[in-house]
Amino acid sequence: MCLTFAVVLSGLAGCSDGNSGAGGKAPDAGPKAKPESSAKAFDPPLKFGKAVKLAHDEDVKTWGFAPLGPKVFVRTDKGLDAYDTTSGRKLWSSALDRKDRYTGTEGVPNDDRSIPPVFAQQGERTEALFAYTDYAKGSGTGGDRTDVYLRAVDAGSGKVSWTTRLPAPAGMGISDMEPAVVGAENGTAVVTALASTNDSSEDSESAVTYAVDLSTHQVTWKQERFAAAAVDSGTVAGAQVPDRATFGQLGAWHAEEGDLALTGRAIADGTVRWKDEGHSSLEVNRVGGGLFATESRLHDIRTGKAVAGVDGAYITCYYDQQSVVVCGSDETVRGVDTRSRKVLWTISKEDPSRKMPTIQAAWHGAVYANAAPDYVVLDAKTGKDRTTFSGPHLFLVNEYAGMDLDMVAYPATG
Repeated sequence: MCLTFAVVLSGLAGCSDGNSGAGGKAPDAGPKAKPESSAKAFDPPLKFGKAVKLAHDEDVKTWGFAPLGPKVFVRTDKGLDAYDTTSGRKLWSSALDRKDRYTGTEGVPNDDRSIPPVFAQQGERTEALFAYTDYAKGSGTGGDRTDVYLRAVDAGSGKVSWTTRLPAPAGMGISDMEPAVVGAENGTAVVTALASTNDSSEDSESAVTYAVDLSTHQVTWKQERFAAAAVDSGTVAGAQVPDRATFGQLGAWHAEEGDLALTGRAIADGTVRWKDEGHSSLEVNRVGGGLFATESRLHDIRTGKAVAGVDGAYITCYYDQQSVVVCGSDETVRGVDTRSRKVLWTISKEDPSRKMPTIQAAWHGAVYANAAPDYVVLDAKTGKDRTTFSGPHLFLVNEYAGMDLDMVAYPATG
């Protein structure tokens, strides 16, 4: 489920620098993590060891997490923490200065949103990016305001590399609900925040999207009433929001009379590449491999067109970070080649010869699923069973470990 406004972060599959591209295979310039001495890689892992509880404070709210090498990076209401998935020990903590922070709702995401950090490679350094809001009290005739900030933290040391303020457009106010880094690609990070306009009613919401140059830390473009949700292949996909709209608890935008537009913009300058109008409800989920998903379809992010043969109610898709996207719905599970956009295999609920699995994660040619009472690893290219493994219910997998939603790591053992 990898967010954000108008986005449920599906599988967190997009939690890299976003450079997967339409070809499906991440380029060599992607984020890198140096292994810890005790960590051993299995690519892909087919067996997992005993549970390793991350040594995090139970009172700290966790908003999302993303693995990189043998580490996992956890976004919290305090800032950003890094842990070793082999031992569970905290490697470092990068905390925000909260003395002037507005605490009316504490910017806490609803239960259906996940806001993981996003990684970007800057020379030899990998940076973890996250966004947050801060409240500034006005003086004189200046009014109070809530600002959006983008912060880069060195993934190795935990030291803050830089922080930049993203000013609200004139006539718009930023919500204190936490903003999200949607993705980063080609030296640009994309940030989306909930907002309101001066002409909005109390029950109406809006959004603003920023593109930030990672070298200069300057905003290269911003777009009002656009809720970005996926970054891939030089394109930013999201919802173009009308004057009156609401952001729902399940991560979807709603508007009357089909006024929402599914829109793709160029990451370089924000110009519209494609638009699909006439939606009254719209939820956009990032996937990877040049693809993104809406509530019931898988789409090519370069054109916005739906991928033939991949649809279904409540579709959820997972990218294996190589060449296959696996999509599950209530009725079917399908594997899709990211290069050809062709369906490679299908498991149907109506097939009496197989139990339809519930997909949990995917990594480098392996798909991890629940086929109760067994957990099974499928071959991403054929859909055939490779092996079974004893729980847990994994949420994310890489070559070093699997993670569940309770901040517990399961180191790869084979």
